[in-house]
Amino acid sequence: MKDLTSKPSTSSCRVRPFEPSDRAPLLGLYEQVFGRKRSVDWLRWKFEDNPYADHVPIVVAERDGDIVGCRAFFAQELRIDGTERIAFQPCDTMVHPDHRNEGLFSRMNEYALERYAGTDGPPACCFNFPNENSKPGNLKHGWREIGTVPVYYRPQDPIGSVRALTDGEDGRDESGGFDRSARGEEWVVTDEFGPGVDREPSEDAETSVADALADVVTSSQQAGDRLVTDADGEFDVVRFETPPPDVLESIYRRSIPPGIHTNRTAEFYRWRCSNPAHTYAAYVAVRDGETPVAALICSNVDEHLRIVETLPREIEAEATAIDRLLAAVLADRSDNHYVTAFGETLPSPIQYRFYPDTRFPLSTLIRPSARTLLARDFGGARAIEETAVDDWTLSRLDLDTS
Repeated sequence: MKDLTSKPSTSSCRVRPFEPSDRAPLLGLYEQVFGRKRSVDWLRWKFEDNPYADHVPIVVAERDGDIVGCRAFFAQELRIDGTERIAFQPCDTMVHPDHRNEGLFSRMNEYALERYAGTDGPPACCFNFPNENSKPGNLKHGWREIGTVPVYYRPQDPIGSVRALTDGEDGRDESGGFDRSARGEEWVVTDEFGPGVDREPSEDAETSVADALADVVTSSQQAGDRLVTDADGEFDVVRFETPPPDVLESIYRRSIPPGIHTNRTAEFYRWRCSNPAHTYAAYVAVRDGETPVAALICSNVDEHLRIVETLPREIEAEATAIDRLLAAVLADRSDNHYVTAFGETLPSPIQYRFYPDTRFPLSTLIRPSARTLLARDFGGARAIEETAVDDWTLSRLDLDTS
């Protein structure tokens, strides 16, 4: 791997690799740009202790001794045509507000490409889901658009869901979250009141209506969940407060999908589910009292629940078991305002009232957060840039933000 350090430009800015002394200023810049705090443990987990990189894959821009930009990469092991290859997912791209529109994104990107392109080692490729701000820069530097992957939403509390969504609970980063600074443009609420209607009911009235609607929605959804789920007796559901890595790998290997995805191993699950920024729980379906055949991993984020993974990744191989797990999770977590699932996670999303944000009715309430998949090759047996979105099999656990 090339060891490069760019010379200071006329603007006294240089781009260089990450150094341990950068931890504190990077976390400070992260909070300023994204509006949320992250710990040193999170930074170490994500980049320094990542088992798929032999170095810290972060590039920084420094000016007058201050860190004013960052281009980071989340290392993963992709399974492509039955072969494992290291891939980097660009993430947490940051430029200090006082130094934007100065070409720092391009300089950091060019530095990273020169650092990794043409080497004999990893990475073999990059893939990511950039937001609208960073997408043009990625395309300019050789990334190719593969296709879009929707996010599915299941509203559980209609009033609470609208409030949470229109408040923009997450900061939008390169991997497709939501930007607090742009919440007024990112989320669009439809005008359903009409002229002459009081748009600000009293707090008591609003709470009463919200509670009534929540009760109706919850009861009808639970009844529907029971109707579309096969008899409980076929599977036992075992709940784990911490996902069991060896069990998850064994289920994954029962039916590995042909699509491109992150390779699931016990090491992967052990590391991936130790993210200090989140907590994860697992539900495992056991057949005949002894054989784990399916699993579901979920994580609470503020007032909503994320379905981050279902196994086996060849969903239809154990669709009934996954349905059983999903019904159990939804029954346990009915107090969440809404539930989300990304990519190929659920056998039949509409059956469980999971709606893609790219279509009616959610498309009339919020602007889509569907993620556009981009990819760039650094060499390898298969040209990732030439794939189609149907060639990929992704869950939220493939994203750097989960």
